[in-house]
Amino acid sequence: MTAGPEIERFTLDGANVLCIRTRGRNSVAASRANAPRLCQRMADEGRDGLILDYSDCALEHTVPQFASVAEIFAEHMPRQAALAYVYSQANMMHALMMTKMLHKSGFKARAFARWDEAESWMRAELA
Repeated sequence: MTAGPEIERFTLDGANVLCIRTRGRNSVAASRANAPRLCQRMADEGRDGLILDYSDCALEHTVPQFASVAEIFAEHMPRQAALAYVYSQANMMHALMMTKMLHKSGFKARAFARWDEAESWMRAELA
């Protein structure tokens, strides 16, 4: 794992889905700063979905700190957006808490251990 974070941004082939893959270490401050910008980008681009891949990322957040990031998403993410979160064993609880909070806020949101599962779910949700 790199010292990063390194952030790769791309779209899902044939879908209106933004994908963000984060590698390395990610701080609470960076997440809190980036979350509103990401929500705004989703709105500006009219995206239908977002896949966040943290499977190769070391989060420096506690689960309650990550909840504050989830609150930003719940308040500012475009309502039509479906969200998939790809996690590692180390950040599985973060992913589950994030998707649970988003689901309670009315979003289609799920957490996955593997990229291919997240991609398949996203494509099915948007079909």
